Amino acid sequence: MTNEKIAGITVFDPSLTNAQITEIIVKNFKNSKEIEDMKLADKYYDGENVEIESKTRDYYNKEGKALKNPAASNCRLKSKFLRTLVQQKQDYGFAKTFVVKVSTDNETEVDLKADGSYGKAWKDFCDGELFKQSYTVAGQAVNHGKGWDYIWIDEDKKFRIKDVPGTLVYPVWTDRRHTKLDKLVYNFYVESYGSENPKTTEYAEYWDNEHRMLYNVDNGYEKVNTVVDNEGNPIDTHMFKDNGEGVSWGRIPFVCLKGNDDEKTLLSFIKEQIDAYDLLDSRSADGLLDDLDPILVFKGVSPDVEDIIEARELVKMTRTMSLDADGDAHYVQAQTQIDAYQKKMEGLRRDIIKFGYGVDYEDLRFNGNPNQMVVKSLYQNLDGYMDGLERQFQNMVDNIKYFFDKWWEFTGQGTFEEAQKYKVLVKLDRSMMINLSQLIEDTAKLKETGVSQRTVNEFNPVVQDVDIEEERVKEEREEMQEQDLFSFPEQGNENNQNQEEA
Repeated sequence: MTNEKIAGITVFDPSLTNAQITEIIVKNFKNSKEIEDMKLADKYYDGENVEIESKTRDYYNKEGKALKNPAASNCRLKSKFLRTLVQQKQDYGFAKTFVVKVSTDNETEVDLKADGSYGKAWKDFCDGELFKQSYTVAGQAVNHGKGWDYIWIDEDKKFRIKDVPGTLVYPVWTDRRHTKLDKLVYNFYVESYGSENPKTTEYAEYWDNEHRMLYNVDNGYEKVNTVVDNEGNPIDTHMFKDNGEGVSWGRIPFVCLKGNDDEKTLLSFIKEQIDAYDLLDSRSADGLLDDLDPILVFKGVSPDVEDIIEARELVKMTRTMSLDADGDAHYVQAQTQIDAYQKKMEGLRRDIIKFGYGVDYEDLRFNGNPNQMVVKSLYQNLDGYMDGLERQFQNMVDNIKYFFDKWWEFTGQGTFEEAQKYKVLVKLDRSMMINLSQLIEDTAKLKETGVSQRTVNEFNPVVQDVDIEEERVKEEREEMQEQDLFSFPEQGNENNQNQEEA
């Protein structure tokens, strides 16, 4: 017995070695439909729409055999819908720095500016790492169905994360909902130069909750201790080292951001529509190009293809034609039904945006100056998707927090138990097209409801950072108080005024 799946969970025989388990995972995942779907999504994201590549323009000879027609146009136009829809979600949810709040169990917010505090450490991590990485991993999550971040501690003992290509990460989960990792293999390649010709070596890095092992796949899963880069420098792949001793995280240091609950690529929802759109677009272009020249119609000429071609070439060269008494030859201008193509393509375009959870900026309701209710209705489809992605992002941050708290303890800043008492919440700042004047007017009305000034500032669209805004207001008030304190009337003017009154 090697391994078996029970209700979606992979179970390995206890007699298997880690090397054997690694080999099984690599073989099961490497050419799996899940990985192939991700690679296909990457192609469409790069504009390499594979289906349209097989398009040909054929004709049939008298034996009924299909032959390629070199004289006919064969456009292979490729749309960029997938890239647009993926980047639309990245920009909408992660283009701006999202709001991070750190609080205790009793919901008391932690000062994110106090030096040496847990909140300050989280703010530094967000400013230096999380904000930058989130945009990239969110795009991978949308495109692939899930994105991955790897966690490590650098030489300066800083807490670091970096994105890892999902096509190289093979996870084994403990449950059907994929909430906790049991094992994971990172299957990657290293290119090394010993001469002008590079040598590519395949490696498989095995992880479980306590161990990390590296295997050379090309040598039959031979265990190796280190990997070097092109310059011969060691690549640090340890969990964490303390005084030369390996320390375990207690979990596999990879965190997943799911693009949706079932981890499907965005392409899987819209591939047929994109392929149909590309085909119609290409065929309509073929029609326009082919119909630039009129069709030459013969009467009284042999229907054999070779005879027709010979007659046509004679007309081209001599501009003359000899026919029998009953023969005839004339040109007919073909008419491509462009309107029908465009109507169907417009329907497909709307379906792609709809099923791809996007916003149709060509919607006529965007014209003019739409009120905020109209704008919200236009963003409803995208907002619904982003609600789910934001929930998944919070789950990802919760998983990162476990490793952050371990790092907090490793570096002597506090205990893991103390750090676990804090909560970290994130709120995406969505980049919706807004009617700014209406929102400012609504903000002014909000102040009349009796809510706090901080709540008003959080709602105000022109306030980017509430803390900075409150600091500015405080400084302005102090300056005004100083001006009032040292503002005395000029003595001469006062005397002159008294003399005039007298």
